[in-house]
Amino acid sequence: MSKNWLNYIGTTLVLFAFWVAVSGRFDWPQMTVGFAASVFVVYFNRNLLITAEDRPPVTFKTVLWILGYFFKLLRDIFIANFQVAYIVLHPKMPIVPNMVPLRVEIESMASRVLLGNSITMCPGTLTVLADEKDFLVHALTIESGEEVKTWHPITRLQQMERE
Repeated sequence: MSKNWLNYIGTTLVLFAFWVAVSGRFDWPQMTVGFAASVFVVYFNRNLLITAEDRPPVTFKTVLWILGYFFKLLRDIFIANFQVAYIVLHPKMPIVPNMVPLRVEIESMASRVLLGNSITMCPGTLTVLADEKDFLVHALTIESGEEVKTWHPITRLQQMERE
């Protein structure tokens, strides 16, 4: 069996598990619809899936690294929520929207996608453009725009590529 088929099967199973977790029902009609929807989504998005060659190998070290990355990202999202709430609720609303050009030396497509999505998930920042090594980020304030340039996920992704 080719690596692409294993990728499709694995993605289908992950989507199906997500369907079951969200629906919370284990009756056959619900499970059948969930599995069919998972197969449908994977089939029609198969050209968009990250192939096995484009992502790091799944090892214990990689899994630990990704878990650490996501826990730090969750912490950053939590902190950014409070920062944005403070800015929006401040009587003078010190919002200074700006576009921040960001050049990042990351080779892997999967890592670039992960970085772009991580920036967008943090309140107050939005990835507007993601090209080979160039990102354009919209930031709510000048300070948050400057912080994006030295944000820890960028260095974490670069470290992972070197290992």
